[in-house]
Amino acid sequence: MERDWERLGRSFADARDALGLTQVQVAERLHVSRTPIQAIERGNQGKDKPFTKVSNTMRAYARIVNWTEDSIDAVLAGGDPTRGPAPEVPAPERPKSDLPPAVELELRSGRTLDSMVIPLGPEDEDTRIVVILKGAQDMTEEELDRRWQQYRKARRHLQDVANEPETPPES
Repeated sequence: MERDWERLGRSFADARDALGLTQVQVAERLHVSRTPIQAIERGNQGKDKPFTKVSNTMRAYARIVNWTEDSIDAVLAGGDPTRGPAPEVPAPERPKSDLPPAVELELRSGRTLDSMVIPLGPEDEDTRIVVILKGAQDMTEEELDRRWQQYRKARRHLQDVANEPETPPES
């Protein structure tokens, strides 16, 4: 039975495109260079030398595009690939933080309008104040202007306090 390697290559390329992947991304996931991916999608090993067997790289490629185990043979025989069950994608882990939960919640809510870092003490000291200005997602331009004016005043005061020289304790 004649196997259609070019058809297999086109099917791989179509499946890759449907997933929004590039040849380079597939190659990176398979830990190979782009050359074998190009050869598979071309349907020959180069210089019009056809493939003679299904390689491990092809099988791994099939898993990336979510084909079932028998899809490669089906496509080579003139059929269509079968999609496997959608792979389970784990929810991204939230980075660990040492911020209090109330602060983390506030940082995730609303929209960030501005931020600033105010160093305290000498430049080589690693103590600072971090200010994040948050606002409601649906603030009007008028509300935004009013809050911005309030923030500018508060920002100046914070900077002044941070720049005040320390007074020696009374004896």
